[in-house]
Amino acid sequence: MKRIVYNRTSSSTVRINITPTVEFREILKVLNNIYLPDYDNIDHDNIKYAVMELLNNSLRAHREKRVNKTIITTFNTFNSHLTINIKDYGGGFDPGKLPYDLEKDHQEINPQSSSFIEYREKYNYLRFGMGLLLAKKTFTCFDLSFFDNYEKQVKWESGEAAGTIIRLSTGAQEL
Repeated sequence: MKRIVYNRTSSSTVRINITPTVEFREILKVLNNIYLPDYDNIDHDNIKYAVMELLNNSLRAHREKRVNKTIITTFNTFNSHLTINIKDYGGGFDPGKLPYDLEKDHQEINPQSSSFIEYREKYNYLRFGMGLLLAKKTFTCFDLSFFDNYEKQVKWESGEAAGTIIRLSTGAQEL
C-alpha cells in the first residue's frame, strides 16, 4: 500500500487545517514537507502546484469575505490512488465567470485565448483562472461542488453557497 510521509511519519491520510490569517509561505513549508508516493503519469510538482493554486484561491475568498473558518485539505492514499479534498467556507464562486467552461475537456481549453486575456485584465492580473484548469489537467478525476450553511450540497445557481469542496483523484474510482 502506498503511503504519504509527513514530518517523518508515514500514513494513508494527512489532514491540514489552514486558518485564513496564515501567511502563504507557511502553507508552502507544510506542502514541501509532504512526500507523496509515485503515481503513474502524474508529476509530484504538478500535484503540489495545483493544490497551491487552489489553496491560494480559497485563502483569497476567505480574506475577501472576512470568513474566519478553517480551510480543510486532506491527502489520502487508497487502492494505489491519491485523493485530495479541499474544503473552504469562502462562499463559493460563479463558475460562469471563469474564462472557460468547467465542463469542457481540459485539452480543448486554451489559456492563451482572448477570454483568458480579458479575465486577467479584468482582475488587474491578480487572478489568472489557472487553478481549476491545472487541477483538471493534473488529476484523472476532478469534482467541484458547493454547500450551504448547513453543509448540504447545493447548486451554485441556488444562491445558497457557503463554501466549496474540490475533490481530486489520480484514479478512476468514485470521488
